[in-house]
Amino acid sequence: MSPAAVFDLDGTLIRGTSAERLLVPYLARRGLLGARQFAAALATALTIPAVGRTRALRRNKRYLAGVEVGLLHHHLPRFLTDVLEARCCPSVLKRMETLRDAGHSVYLLTGAPDFIAEALVRRFGMTGGIGTPLAVHEGRFTGRLAGTHYFGRNKVLGVGELVRRHGLDLPHSFGFADHVEDIPFLECFGHPVAVEPDAGLGRHAEGRGWEILRCTSSEP
Repeated sequence: MSPAAVFDLDGTLIRGTSAERLLVPYLARRGLLGARQFAAALATALTIPAVGRTRALRRNKRYLAGVEVGLLHHHLPRFLTDVLEARCCPSVLKRMETLRDAGHSVYLLTGAPDFIAEALVRRFGMTGGIGTPLAVHEGRFTGRLAGTHYFGRNKVLGVGELVRRHGLDLPHSFGFADHVEDIPFLECFGHPVAVEPDAGLGRHAEGRGWEILRCTSSEP
């Protein structure tokens, strides 16, 4: 068993929005996404009832239907450099470095597609990571999920997977997240940290005496 630090992505490692919301226009400007992908995503969205819509929309990956996996991976390094790195929370990156220097393994756990998680793990020299797996057929994304969507309470399943793979010592580990839906995830760790928390998580963190971490510079 070893101590670790497990970081959420959207609103935690990066500020202000989700990685996917930044990725879609980036890919569209480069011609990877067109009318067919957007129409498929919209058609799926229109079938979703109001109850549970936010969660269901996050699962909607139809915007990637038909996109070549290799071509997307070709564009990912520039996306990280040109877009995501400018959105990173300086205090989170600093804490990541401090914990890594202290001997903690460092992981990313996110509901974003696994190719984003894997690219960020490589970019920041993290120990490993888990993202939502997407189905692929004949070298192209189908627009469907191929496994668990690690959002909200499902992040607890991701923590369990990290424990199974890497033997994390949860009572001596840190978890970092920003949203009230991440409370079950944060409760897995002996050292939960609320990063720029929304109102619900902020109240819960204050009531439980959890650490609250603020970003040290304004959004770009």
